[in-house]
Amino acid sequence: MLPASIRPAGLVAVIGFVIAGCATAGPAAAKRTRELVMAYDDSRTTGTVAFPSQTYESVMRFELPEGEHRPLRLRLQAEAAGKLEITLYDSTIFEAPGEPIVTVTRELEKEDLSNGKDGRWAVEDLGNVKPLKGVIWVGIKKAGGDPTLWSSSVVSGQCFVRNNDPQNLIGLLPVKRTPMIRLELAAEK
Repeated sequence: MLPASIRPAGLVAVIGFVIAGCATAGPAAAKRTRELVMAYDDSRTTGTVAFPSQTYESVMRFELPEGEHRPLRLRLQAEAAGKLEITLYDSTIFEAPGEPIVTVTRELEKEDLSNGKDGRWAVEDLGNVKPLKGVIWVGIKKAGGDPTLWSSSVVSGQCFVRNNDPQNLIGLLPVKRTPMIRLELAAEK
């Protein structure tokens, strides 16, 4: 039998104090981050973006909010398999893609492909890229096969195509389709 000083009501109170003490003595609250997801489409696929050659590049301009932002991920909604070259560029004083910040190659496989309505995205990790600020550009071109990306019919004014072929250079030309691309960033403090 329990002593009179530790009856069920008293036992519950003692357990409550022990639990409360453990909760306050635990590790500090987890660091909170705020993520920014940038996109120009309306999440409705209405067509695709194809790449006629390895010199054509689809380019999107992203104006980041004030301050530095750490890149996290780039999400692409792919329609057809192939190899893509993805480049993040600094911006020039003329508001055009400048020096490359990072270039990665992504092989789009069957498991990466979407029907445009299933919510499937190919994700490229950008966690080891330096913090960014101001205007950056994301360029995507094919590096092999016949990859295509889903697009929406939104005319954002931020999407362009260019041809880097030395024999047939074409500067930035605005396009009326917006590729299904998401740039995810975390604010730096």
